[in-house]
Amino acid sequence: MISLPYQRYQIGQCTINCYDMTITSNDNTVALPAKVFEFLKLLILYPEQTVTKEQAIEQVWQGNIEVGKRGTGNAIWQLRKSFSELGQQPEHYFKTVTKVGYQLLIQPTPIIKTNSNVIRETVEHKKNVFIAVTVLMLAAIGLFAVQSADKLTKSNTVNTSITPQRITNFEGVEERAAISPDGRFMAFQWRKANAKGHLYIKDLDDDKAPLRQISMSKDTEGVPTWSPDGHSLAYMRHTADNQCFIHVRDLITNQDKQLDSGCISKGYLHSLEWSPNGKYLAYSKAKEDRSVIHQYRFSDNTVTALTSPIAGEHDLMVTWSADSSQLAIMRSQENMIAKVMLHTLSTNTTEVIADNETLVIGLDWDHNSNLLYFTALREAAFIIQRYDFDTQTLSSFHQDETISSITISEATNDLYYSRHISQEFITQRSLTDGSIVKQLISSSRDLYGQYFAKTDGLIFLSNRSGDWELWLKEDNKNTMLTDGMGMVSIPATSPQNSMYVAPIRTKGLDYNELYLGDTANQSLVKIPQVKGNVRYASFSVDGSRVYYSSLIDEQWGFYQYDLASKQVKLILNDNIKYAVEDNNQGMYYTLDNVAGIYYLAAGSTQPIKVNNTLRAKDWGSFFFQNNALYYLERSDENDLIKRLTSNGESEIAFKLPAMSIRNERSIAAASDDTIIVSMQGINDADIYRIPLH
Repeated sequence: MISLPYQRYQIGQCTINCYDMTITSNDNTVALPAKVFEFLKLLILYPEQTVTKEQAIEQVWQGNIEVGKRGTGNAIWQLRKSFSELGQQPEHYFKTVTKVGYQLLIQPTPIIKTNSNVIRETVEHKKNVFIAVTVLMLAAIGLFAVQSADKLTKSNTVNTSITPQRITNFEGVEERAAISPDGRFMAFQWRKANAKGHLYIKDLDDDKAPLRQISMSKDTEGVPTWSPDGHSLAYMRHTADNQCFIHVRDLITNQDKQLDSGCISKGYLHSLEWSPNGKYLAYSKAKEDRSVIHQYRFSDNTVTALTSPIAGEHDLMVTWSADSSQLAIMRSQENMIAKVMLHTLSTNTTEVIADNETLVIGLDWDHNSNLLYFTALREAAFIIQRYDFDTQTLSSFHQDETISSITISEATNDLYYSRHISQEFITQRSLTDGSIVKQLISSSRDLYGQYFAKTDGLIFLSNRSGDWELWLKEDNKNTMLTDGMGMVSIPATSPQNSMYVAPIRTKGLDYNELYLGDTANQSLVKIPQVKGNVRYASFSVDGSRVYYSSLIDEQWGFYQYDLASKQVKLILNDNIKYAVEDNNQGMYYTLDNVAGIYYLAAGSTQPIKVNNTLRAKDWGSFFFQNNALYYLERSDENDLIKRLTSNGESEIAFKLPAMSIRNERSIAAASDDTIIVSMQGINDADIYRIPLH
């Protein structure tokens, strides 16, 4: 065992306690496994020096080479994850020296107790703040504090006495738990680093029992749901060509059957559930510019649409009532504003339970007490809400970091959820080899950077102030451009000057309006000529026009706004999600719920599809620069930045590790030889359990 001269150390903003093998920061504490803590002690012995893998194997793993090789990698991952859980940035603390070993970057200071007074020798360190995240999750854009429906009586008091119990602690993302009817087994998706997600079953009564892997295909598999008899699992299978299929696997015979195609699952949204009577499956399917809950009936293998969202609405999560006569659904808009609704099958009617909610990414029905639980964002905090059907009241139940994919065990009266840890940051990279030219570092999430060619500035979304706002980085100075205006979406920058546009949903509205800003004078005003619910804008090559998509009278249209004449022109009636102009005034664009990129030549009304590989989740990750279309393509091994040249040839510009680039609109044009990329750093999620009563 490695011995240290003192029992407690200060490293940056963290206190290391050798008595109980814990790390503490800002009143939060995590405990480390014994071997991981021994590895940390070894790093403390040799601060700011490289501890080789051989040293670690010899001193921590007593020379056991095979175990030590795996152990060192797991130990540094566990340390990085633990520091992230404490709201720290691991890259400020630890460095991996490729093929050699690891370094502790901060000199530790011993904490010496003298007559009950603690004397600490302090060192300068970078300020690290709490990291608030989302998945993405999911795909969330510009979050803000929200208000719920006036008809509800609400309580915002959260029960702080609940201590979550960690159920999984593997390297990677454990998500979408489903508990067997008897409460003994948990099916879940485990997505290891740089690997596709697969389904596993954990025995909740026996911690020593090995995991059972029940899916081993080349595709991504997730969103499990148990049959009422506990003998089968239904799940979603996503193929490499962006297709989604509903499958059922018999756990006794291991036989697998495909039931339907065309399903949809966005981010971490749970969208498949078996009815308690065993007769149906409910799940979401994409339909042009909306997502609709469908029902699969086992008796005759028929599929029927159940809900009727209008254009621009997406029914993405669903959970059954105890008697299988009703469904609670989550209906969201493009800007992540959601309604929680109750759909009655016999009358085919839908009523709103909760309105104007933000980031509803977990939903389940407690049949024992007839209560509905769902996640929501409350002033930048993730809170599980509880709706009482009898009293029609909504109350806050539990708060934690980035809660998603909640599920309830009827047998044990427990609620399970995934807690996410993530770090995102913006880089400016060379288009030649992908090397970093500049990196925007903060203690919070910085996303979706857009470049000002004339000023070398960067505008981006960030929650560094506590709420999601637009920020400007220019001349090494960070300036907030919005302050409590409402929900801000991804901006677009002019290629010619300091102007920008951004869709913003101001307080009290349920739709986005388009705002025009200028960083030179810090102005930001609404464009009154632009109507409808606006999503995602871009500038023309010469900066004289703004293109945007808008929903007017339940019809999506693609429009042009002329900055000089202040006139609006309809270009195309279609559910275009995002578009950019080329040098010939043609438009490259993507459609809602559709993979690939289309091109509409100037003066033409007949678009052609020029790309099939851009995922629907990466709808905005393309731009036109240097007479070429640059776009993001993903493989099992890499995120590829590719370019489509004027002669139609496709070639790789550079590669990054798989899933290191964010979803949605995460690459943007910069200077002629560089690109702006929103990166996803640490991405980890564990499953936790809390009692309902």
